[in-house]
Amino acid sequence: MYRKSIAQEYYALAVNEKGTMPVMHMDESNAGIVVSSIMDFILNDVITVEKKKITVIKELPNELRHLASLYTYLKDKPRSTEKLMSDYAVSTGSRIKQLLTEIGESLLEDGAAVKKAGGLFGNKAVYIPDRSYKDALAGNMKTEVAKDEISPHDIALVYILNKTKNLNQYLSKHEFDDLKAKLKEMKKNPQNKQLGDMLNYVVDLTTMLMACIIIVTSFN
Repeated sequence: MYRKSIAQEYYALAVNEKGTMPVMHMDESNAGIVVSSIMDFILNDVITVEKKKITVIKELPNELRHLASLYTYLKDKPRSTEKLMSDYAVSTGSRIKQLLTEIGESLLEDGAAVKKAGGLFGNKAVYIPDRSYKDALAGNMKTEVAKDEISPHDIALVYILNKTKNLNQYLSKHEFDDLKAKLKEMKKNPQNKQLGDMLNYVVDLTTMLMACIIIVTSFN
């Protein structure tokens, strides 16, 4: 099947049938949107992350135009990963809302989602992934992670879904444990340094954003 960006695929797999992030872990799920977008930038050589400092090194590719607001934010001035996470930690904040809308609109344009009125009072736009697309994507992900060679794209997608508590509806614990064992062996190969670095980014960024969410929530 035609693959989309990590952020688009994460969004399609994470949102529920109402077009919103799961209520029980909404903050974590929104955190995954930011982390998956950053991973898209890293894997497409749009940014570098060194000593927790994010630097834009390339113009935004057309295939990632749905991440324009985040790209503009990062390009505006040097950002630390801590600053990024604190600015995007609030689920009701304008930055995360704009990013979610951009991704939802991109799926709508591709025919992979429908736009409806939703929210508590039915006064906000929500983007509901097409069921057949979502099922096909989930099946494709299961097939890809069962292979001996797994793409960085799929590894990042699965790990972000896991860290944000959105994976168990698609992969069993046994399947995920098998994947972790496989990755552990793969990381022993010096040529797979990028793989290890990428997984560290996923874990570090998600953990950092969770910490920022807890801090912000405690003051509200």
